[in-house]
Amino acid sequence: MSQTEQALTNRQKNLLIDRKINLQMEVLIPKMQKVAESYKLGKYEHSQFRNVLNVATESGSGIEVTKNYIRYQLGRKESGDIWRAVANGDKKPFAVALVEKIEALNQNAENVVKSMGEDMNTDSGKESLQQAHLRLMRLYLGNLARYQVFLARENKG
Repeated sequence: MSQTEQALTNRQKNLLIDRKINLQMEVLIPKMQKVAESYKLGKYEHSQFRNVLNVATESGSGIEVTKNYIRYQLGRKESGDIWRAVANGDKKPFAVALVEKIEALNQNAENVVKSMGEDMNTDSGKESLQQAHLRLMRLYLGNLARYQVFLARENKG
């Protein structure tokens, strides 16, 4: 296969992954909104959460780096209250719940890869899975950040 054909194949694969991920996000966003509402994220400053989004989207950053940063925020004495917030009747801090949500996105990423007919036991399949999970995490965090801003505005109004 020529380099041009390979580039075209890679582009087609990336477009297909994006389309499948967008379909997954249609299901994930309403669930994410319920999480944000249950933790009452609208009463917190959005800059703390924006920092996590910056870490997640940095070049060279990945899923484990982002989860570690969230855990770090929970462990810091001077970090914001958003990370320690608990949902109604739940003792799990928001930071722990968020890490669990990021980990659960792996199932959505598997759905994407399977729907493309890729074998996740191959190097290509594993790479597609990692790419889909990372993209889902970034989209999830980005949408959560935007929704948190909306809730904060609504909370003030």
